[in-house]
Amino acid sequence: MRLTESFYRRKVAQCQNELKRRDLKGMLVLDYKNIWYLTGFFHFPTERPVAVFVPVDDEPALFIPKLEEDQVRGNWMSRVETYFEYPGMQPPLEYVADFLSSQGLEKEEIGFEGSTAVRTLRQLKELLPDVTWVETGEIIAQMRLVKDEEEIALIRKAAEYSDFMVCEGVRILKEKGLVTELELLREVVNRTTDKMLAELGDIVYVGGIADGLVCSGERSAFPHGLPSNRKLQRGDNLILSFGCVVGGYNAESERTFFIGKPSDRQREVYRLLQEAQQKGTMALTTGQTCAAANRICLDTIREAGLGQYIKHRQGHGIGIANHEPPWIEDGDQTVLRANMVVSSEPGIYVPDEGGFRISDTVLITDADPERLTRFPRNLEDVLIEL
Repeated sequence: MRLTESFYRRKVAQCQNELKRRDLKGMLVLDYKNIWYLTGFFHFPTERPVAVFVPVDDEPALFIPKLEEDQVRGNWMSRVETYFEYPGMQPPLEYVADFLSSQGLEKEEIGFEGSTAVRTLRQLKELLPDVTWVETGEIIAQMRLVKDEEEIALIRKAAEYSDFMVCEGVRILKEKGLVTELELLREVVNRTTDKMLAELGDIVYVGGIADGLVCSGERSAFPHGLPSNRKLQRGDNLILSFGCVVGGYNAESERTFFIGKPSDRQREVYRLLQEAQQKGTMALTTGQTCAAANRICLDTIREAGLGQYIKHRQGHGIGIANHEPPWIEDGDQTVLRANMVVSSEPGIYVPDEGGFRISDTVLITDADPERLTRFPRNLEDVLIEL
């Protein structure tokens, strides 16, 4: 479950075509996720800079610390430059500057990402005072918006494992009873990681391949509440929020469960949330703006009189990052296109009572949107009798 050399060469070519259109001689890429996306060189980001220079008409060059050179063996890139350490007797960016000068680019226009640190950009300008640095981060950002079929295949698999995590959360509670949030999370992650390692073989492992949040009772009203040693209780809302990474690509699956028989109030709010999530998901169609879909989703909650309990947007893009553009939010006028992948995750958070959230990973298609996560969301499917 890894992308192929042909995928990365295609992405580099797309980047080069845009550079050519803008009459630039190349682009320096420092954001580690963009490096993953363009080259397939997955690494743990540290203080030691890793960079890729994409020339307009030649093979890209990868700059890495020497301790990473074993990791790059077998990578498709033929131009790899190493430096010894950071900060080093020769600062790492000097290697980049020397390379660009050796290519006759010391007086040309070169692109850089808007996310480049101010200090890094200042150093580059000092090392290459005659280079004209042009902000071009949106080139890769636009490329990442729409997924290729190979990327979608990885996200589909990640979605399967994310649903598996939700299933295992329920299974563990039925096996072990009322455990703590942390115990439940650890057991789910351990079981899922074991399954993925056994089934996938060679995988991308950077910062974990499976993780999530477990929030219960009043704490479920915290949208990003970190798991605690709180022991689950009958009558609780229980939010299981899980995500997996396959081949470097993310998916997420989240459901709200009720331990024991839910109250009339819990049933009422959950059914409203389910309606909002359904309407919002079906609004994720080609030609629709992110802002319009978000309003359709969240207005369902507002019109029912619970708008004060909304704490976040409907969703966000998913890909090589778990949160990336487009943003399904009032401030994003991006027009949805086929093969974008986003989350649909409205929430209702009632202080001192509990939270309610349903999230699916959704593929935008030329027909109806496709939920890649398929754990049931009807009320009868989220009741846990212990």
